[in-house]
Amino acid sequence: MKHSSLVKVLCYSGVIPFYILSILSFFYKNFFIFDLFSIYSLVILSFLSGSTWLELIIYEKEPNIKLLIITVVLTPIILIIFEIFIQAQIKIFIFGICYFGIYLIDQKFLKNLEYIRIRKNLTIQVILCHILVLISIYTNGF
Repeated sequence: MKHSSLVKVLCYSGVIPFYILSILSFFYKNFFIFDLFSIYSLVILSFLSGSTWLELIIYEKEPNIKLLIITVVLTPIILIIFEIFIQAQIKIFIFGICYFGIYLIDQKFLKNLEYIRIRKNLTIQVILCHILVLISIYTNGF
């Protein structure tokens, strides 16, 4: 992978706000932290959906890929609707599941094993941050 160190720095830098907001959610029980976490998660999911969409277009020769392309394109729109109308704990749970789904699509179609390894680590970390926020919502914190 060209520019491997730059890619790693940029990828892992994107996880820092997840960590900060998930830790803050234990100390400050207000909707601002949960909403900020949720919006940041939505932005990253939209970015990942866009990059996954590009990958799927490249591999469009695969059978039955049109439905997957439509699903990946509609995902950010559906998630924006969830962001507006769904309770925080439900949308954070759904966003966590979406990270896993996008990772599975990338794992199937991407050929760059180093990037897949990075994405696996990032996906696990981001899902753990989502779980931490959910724990924070359902507990009294520290």
